[in-house]
Amino acid sequence: MHSSIQTAFTGLKAQMDALDMLANNLANVNAAGFKEQKSFFTTLNRALTASGATDLEAAINNEVSTGSALNLTEGALVETRRELDLAISGNGFLTVETPGGVRYARNGSLTRDAKSVLCTADGFPVLGEGGKIVLSPGKVDINQDGEILVDGVRVDRLKLASFDGPGALICEGSSLFAPAQSGQAAKPASGVTVRQGFQEQSNVNPVLSTVRMVEILRHFESIQKSISLIFNDLDAKAIERLGR
Repeated sequence: MHSSIQTAFTGLKAQMDALDMLANNLANVNAAGFKEQKSFFTTLNRALTASGATDLEAAINNEVSTGSALNLTEGALVETRRELDLAISGNGFLTVETPGGVRYARNGSLTRDAKSVLCTADGFPVLGEGGKIVLSPGKVDINQDGEILVDGVRVDRLKLASFDGPGALICEGSSLFAPAQSGQAAKPASGVTVRQGFQEQSNVNPVLSTVRMVEILRHFESIQKSISLIFNDLDAKAIERLGR
């Protein structure tokens, strides 16, 4: 019985974690460059009681979370015609300097700070191959290779990074990514295209996410019912023993 209760609570926590993840995805459906997180599940093909009571059949085949990973599928590109907006097509990320260390971003809504340093919308410097990118006054052009020119004069080239797979990164807020393992190094991006005057939208599908949320809520309710039945059974057995 102890293992049955533990199994039930494990399933309950898994569903709560998955709901939190879906809620975060939906909250960032309009965040440029946001990548949704997806939960992975296994199936428990066993009842939550040793008795095998048919009342607990709803608890069979409950999903239990075994981890999560980013969905790195590209979001739709929207033309903005703003010279400091850019989108990256392919496996590439902007390299960003933050107080917590180097981070990576797909949100290409960039700006100049008070010192004319090219920054993210949150004010973190975007790095080029030569370090921080300082833009002098003038017309900014960013070509498909990530080279930055001001009035036709080359300033630097964006330091574009890539990673081997979705498990290599974790989300930090709505627009930054960090290596999943400390000390994990990014690789120089290859085969990517930078598009100036475009923004990549979030890749969250709100309809599918809402449907998934309803499914998880149903599993959540099923597990809650199972836990209630388990404790009712424990109470009944305790009363029976006390009556002897």
